[in-house]
Amino acid sequence: MAKKNTSHQPPSDIEKSGDIEETVEIDETVEQSPKVRKAADAVERAKAELKKARGLYEQVREETVEKLKGAREKRVGELIDGTLDAVKKHPGLGVIVAACVGFFLGRIFRR
Repeated sequence: MAKKNTSHQPPSDIEKSGDIEETVEIDETVEQSPKVRKAADAVERAKAELKKARGLYEQVREETVEKLKGAREKRVGELIDGTLDAVKKHPGLGVIVAACVGFFLGRIFRR
């Protein structure tokens, strides 16, 4: 084991190499610990999930950009027709959305 350097002088090369060997031994022991392996596995799984989430984000972002471009190019009549088709497919949702819009418009224009 290397002796401790209690002075304010930088450690000599011999002291440095002793510290490195000791650190390597400690690192190898720590890496063999089940808790450390579990943590390393958790980090790897988190990295994989992050990569997956980034891919999903990019996909949703691209789809949204395309839909917004399409909405900008449509005319008001086409938007109304699309809304009516959506309400025909999902009437319950249409009623809920209409009630919410009415509520908020009432709150905005109330005296």
